[in-house]
Amino acid sequence: MIGQVRAAETDYEWTIRINIPATTLELLRYGEVWRSFPVAVGKQSTPTPLGRFTIDVIIENPIWYPAGRSPIPPGVENPLGRYWLGLSLKGYGIHGNNNPLSIGYPQSNGCIRMHNQDVELLVGLVRVGTPVEIVYQTVKVDAVGDRIWLTLYPDYYRRYTRVQEEITTVLGQKALRYRVHWAGLWWLLAEERPQVIELPQELQLVLDGEKYAENAFLWGEQAFLPATLAGLWGEVSAAPYIELVEFMRTYAGQVHGIFDQQTKTIDLHTLRIYYNGRLFPRRGWFQEEPYLPRELVELLAQDFGPPRQPELLWTNPEEDRWLPLSVLVLCWPGIEVNFDAAQWVLTLGR
Repeated sequence: MIGQVRAAETDYEWTIRINIPATTLELLRYGEVWRSFPVAVGKQSTPTPLGRFTIDVIIENPIWYPAGRSPIPPGVENPLGRYWLGLSLKGYGIHGNNNPLSIGYPQSNGCIRMHNQDVELLVGLVRVGTPVEIVYQTVKVDAVGDRIWLTLYPDYYRRYTRVQEEITTVLGQKALRYRVHWAGLWWLLAEERPQVIELPQELQLVLDGEKYAENAFLWGEQAFLPATLAGLWGEVSAAPYIELVEFMRTYAGQVHGIFDQQTKTIDLHTLRIYYNGRLFPRRGWFQEEPYLPRELVELLAQDFGPPRQPELLWTNPEEDRWLPLSVLVLCWPGIEVNFDAAQWVLTLGR
């Protein structure tokens, strides 16, 4: 390449950092990012080398010497654009381009392409000797206020095969502002790239005064609960988590709860049924009066014998799952019943 060469200087006020997966060139001033530029990087077959280099030469109006072809003089046909910033690694450099649609993608033969107006700005600031670091970081973590954002860039060179390990390693090196709900993160992420996602914050989940085996999480303005809670009413959820408002709407009359933003705790209360002093695993629900799950009614029939008014039990044996407490008392009047409406506790026994 032939052109106007600038003399070396020793002022390193500026440094350059290039991240291949992000296809970005960051210009740092005294170690702080001053501006970020989109770039094109090397293809998988001709990857951009990683490491620490320096700008070895700056050439205005460079000539391109393609292998096996005639040289391309400066001008609109020259793929190097107006400036060539040659690196201390021979054959590689930062330059302009004549194909702006390639910017933002891995399409070069290993060099770093910039928009022509961007490389002109860069040349006005950096000097020969300016440090250049080329890295391969597919995961980026940013904190904005009390929220943490995770960015996943494409793994162009197929360097990582396990996304979860990649993310865990990077986050393990950060001082995070809150506890991450890892299972919720993997569910939200679904291994898609590229993607920007807020890290879900772990929330403590309390069920009827006791800590639940699984935690909930806060994601943006939404709270999510483990779908295993549906098992309290003998149901199975297709997804591992269910949004809090949707959960409360789905199980209206079966659960009430409070989300304390200060303590990051969700406190749920259900209609608990105690039979002979033991908590029955299925919860009931309330609509003007308590309703009992069919499994408990069948157990009562075994202990107390046939009902006095069997015609009151199930009008549709294949579908009916709940029995009103008032009907239960008519069918087995010998059962002792105590319902604490304030605590949502129903006690049954002999």
